[in-house]
Order: sequence, then C-alpha cells, then structure tokens
Amino acid sequence: MQHITQKLIHTCLHQLPQQIGELEINAARKCLVDSLATALTAYQEEPINILRSLTIEPSAQGQSTVIGYGEKSRPADVALVNGTMISLQLFDDNQAEMRGHPSGPLLPAVLALAELNNQTIDEALKAFVIGYEVECRLGTLINPSHYEMGWHATATQGTLAAVVASGILLKLSDEKMAHALGIVTSMMGGVRRNFGTMTMSMHSGMAASNGVRAAQLAQKGFTGDPQIFDGPMNLGEVFSREWTSDLLEQNLNEWGKPFMIVSPGATFKLYPCGRPPLFAVDCALAIQDRHHILPKDIKSIRCDVSFLFPRTLIHTHPTNGLQAKASLQYCIATSLLDGRPTLHSFSDAMVNRPEITSIIDLIEVNVPPHLSEDIPEVRKAPFAQPVTLVIETLDGQIFSETVPIHKGSPKNPASETDLKQKFLDCAKMHMSLDRAKDTLAYMQDGKHSIRTLMQLVTV
Repeated sequence: MQHITQKLIHTCLHQLPQQIGELEINAARKCLVDSLATALTAYQEEPINILRSLTIEPSAQGQSTVIGYGEKSRPADVALVNGTMISLQLFDDNQAEMRGHPSGPLLPAVLALAELNNQTIDEALKAFVIGYEVECRLGTLINPSHYEMGWHATATQGTLAAVVASGILLKLSDEKMAHALGIVTSMMGGVRRNFGTMTMSMHSGMAASNGVRAAQLAQKGFTGDPQIFDGPMNLGEVFSREWTSDLLEQNLNEWGKPFMIVSPGATFKLYPCGRPPLFAVDCALAIQDRHHILPKDIKSIRCDVSFLFPRTLIHTHPTNGLQAKASLQYCIATSLLDGRPTLHSFSDAMVNRPEITSIIDLIEVNVPPHLSEDIPEVRKAPFAQPVTLVIETLDGQIFSETVPIHKGSPKNPASETDLKQKFLDCAKMHMSLDRAKDTLAYMQDGKHSIRTLMQLVTV
C-alpha cells in the first residue's frame, strides 16, 4: 500500500510537471517580476544589512547571488537574505487560499538553485509553479485552525513549497524527496506574534533557506522521516486541528486542475502594506476622492471587518514603519490624510506625526455579527469578506464605503500596465530607468538564464 507521503511526491515529481503550460508559466512570470521589484525596495535597508553581515561572508564561496548587492554565497544563505528582502516592505504578493505570501518563501529557493545549476528562467518557473501548488493546496487543508493558532502560513506552508521546488531543481529521486520533506518538517516555524517586526519578513527567508538546505542535505544522503504525512504525529496532525490524511489523499486528485497560480491566482499589491488593510485603504481613498474630508472635521471613524482582522493586525497604535504596515488603523489614517500609501508613508517619521495619532484615536474597529467566527463561511475565508468604512463629521454628515474585493486581488486584478509600472517604480529607486526596462524585457524570454538575470538586478 502506497503511503500518502509517496502519493504527494509522485504527484509533484511526475504528474504536475507534465501539466504545466504557457498559461502557468506566464502566471509565474508575473510573480517573478513582482517579487524582484519588491526585493529591490529593500536594498540597503537596515534589517537586510544586519542579516547580510551575519550570513554573507566577504570571502564566501558560492554561485548564488544576493539580489541587488551582487554578493555570491551558498544557495541556502542567499535564499535567507533574498526571501527577507522580498517580504520586508510587505509589498509582495499574497494568496487567499494559502493565507500567506506565496512568492517570498518560494522564489528565493528557486532562484538560488537555478542559478547554481545554470538553468533557464522557464526551468526555474516550472519548479516555482509546483511549489506554489503545494503551499496553496495545503493551505486549504490545514486552515483555518493552523492560522488561528498563531502560525504564519508564509513560514510554514512556504517551507514545504520551497523544499519541493528545490528537490525538483536538484532532480531528487522520490526516495530522497521523501527524506527532504521529513528533514524540512523539523525546520518549519514562524508565529504571527512577530508581525510588525523585522522577523516577520525573515519568515520568508527562513522558509526559502530551509527548503534549499533540506533538499541539499537529502541529496547528500541525510535522512528524515520518509513518511512525514502518515501515521501518528504526522505533519498535518501537529500543525492543524482539522487535518486528516484522507483529506490530503482526496485533495491530491485536484492538484493542477487547474493550478492555483492560474485560478484563483495571486494578489499583487499596489500599496506596500499587509493584504487585510488593502480593503480599508480602498474605502478611504474612495471616500476622499468624492468628498475631500478634512481631518479636522472628522468626529469618528468606524471600520467593520471580519473577526480575524483585529487578531492579525495587532498594532493599533504603531510607533514605527514595520508596525504600521500591519496596522489597520495606520493604513486608514495615512490614506485619509495623505492619499495613496507609498513606501514613504511607512517611514518612522511619517508614522509618528501628531496628525496621524489624532486620526487613529478616532478609529473604532468593529466586528459585526455577520462577520463573526460563528459564521462558517466567514471562518473559512475571513480575509475575503467585505470591509466597510464609515466616517462621521462634526457637522453630522455620514460618509460610508464598502469594498467587497480590493484592487489587486484576482477578482479585481491589477493590470499588466500596473505591474510593469510597479516594477519600474521600484527598480529605478536604485538603477537607471533604461536598466530597469532592460531587466523587465529580459524576464519575458524564458530561454534566458537565471545567472544573467541575477546580474541584471545587481545595483
């Protein structure tokens, strides 16, 4: 009798690769473009330089490249830094079914090993598509309890994605992939309590790095439990309350039909903050676009959200930019005061303005009965529920806006022009516009090499 772990491995290594076509590769290419853009916004930021100083030795030998810096080191070390870079500004993509950020923990593993092996962009993206399927499909099985307990899906499910994609690029056998999964399960971690800190973005780096390291260890003959999804204390039982192996076995039949990178697809952010606040940002911008309310005229602000918003966006009165990115109150306040949030909106100086504090003090976050965890549909998809912003002015006027689907989500997608402009805006912070355009064009040809791409994104 074949174990469920072996069935998962067979699906990933032998079935899914045959099903990947142009549609999936093009969807993955968007994630590549978006992720390199967000990584470049983290160039020379303090958390990245701290991490580099302890991870990338000046004399290190290796063939994988740190994005922007051009430093070479071992794949696992580079993946740690690159994953943290992609996620630092919270500008990276999101996926609702995963309940996390799919590219940050996955792409750095793919880039590091594809560069090591001198593989093409398309070869790298094929591995990426399968890793993406793993983290998102498993997200539908171990949640909602996994996320509710405090685990950060980006760190946990992302680790599994990274090890599977790494194993594909290293051409691991089924047996060695089984050991790689066993090894990496003991490396999984990342709790949501760290939201709003430097460690939050390092969750992506840790996941990518551990995925690479576990796959390379297995390649060398290092062992882990080869049946990590089976039997007592299996991965699902440890990380989820609703898990059963039968659920996974049934779900495997749906993998790739279609690939989740295509449907429902990724959320690409147009504002550099967590995904949940994006609904309220769109509400605030819509109200201001129509009514131009002055902050001094506001009496009260109420934001109606699902039950998981206040449990996730824990920084009600942020004191620095990292906390502000995970603060519903700050994202509302800066949108009302300044308009469209930008990277500058989340500097420490902007966060600590007295006028921002004055607006935050007026905000009440409310969970109405129809958005409570007692409603099964809401508990299943808490961040897919409408958000309503209600502003009352001192003269008694009331302005309200409800956003059911924020801009950038698959059902209200960012356009190709939006995504290209995002890349150019982020890249030209540190390189010429012509260089940014050349890099963008280079990524459109899947036959080009990852090695050359990593040189192009070196500042």
